[in-house]
Amino acid sequence: MRRVSKLVTFVVAAAAWVAVSAPAAPAAAASIIRSPNPPQYKVEIEPHLLIQPDSIFYSGGTFGVGVGARFSIPLMSPGFVKTINDSIAISFGPDLVHYEAYNYCVGNACNGSSYWRLYFPVAMQWNFWLTDKWSVFGEPGLVVRSNLGDTCVAGAPCRQSAVSPAFWAGARYHFSEGVGLTMRVGFPEAVSVGVSFF
Repeated sequence: MRRVSKLVTFVVAAAAWVAVSAPAAPAAAASIIRSPNPPQYKVEIEPHLLIQPDSIFYSGGTFGVGVGARFSIPLMSPGFVKTINDSIAISFGPDLVHYEAYNYCVGNACNGSSYWRLYFPVAMQWNFWLTDKWSVFGEPGLVVRSNLGDTCVAGAPCRQSAVSPAFWAGARYHFSEGVGLTMRVGFPEAVSVGVSFF
């Protein structure tokens, strides 16, 4: 829990520093949502930090912290609604999360050591470009999760893999056309904060 507290404090402090040090936006940022002219880019690369409760899948779980990356490739621009500023991308990438000691293999006689879990989400990213500074998105999709590195008491590997439905919602603050701060919440990966490069 100390690591989680430290990471949460760091993320909040970093976000506050970015908000304070960012150049002030015009008092009334012009809306571009009704101008169907989404930004053109080949790929969005988003390294991020994330916080993930394990209790989503296992009762009595703890919080995990980790790092990951998303890669989003535009497929349609404009997107499904041709009269607004939207675009469609496919978004995917690995997330590696570390959990503190927890006996997650209930029923399999696992030990209680800390462990790692790999998540690999694949989602359709529907972007809405609101102003030159803000965009929002929704991401329905699937996530593959795999427990790594744990050993059951009997000596057999205690690895489990599964596929789950997933959904995320997020927002970006664009410092420029090529860089933005990206915040995401959803299921099963709870909260991530990262930097997007276009």
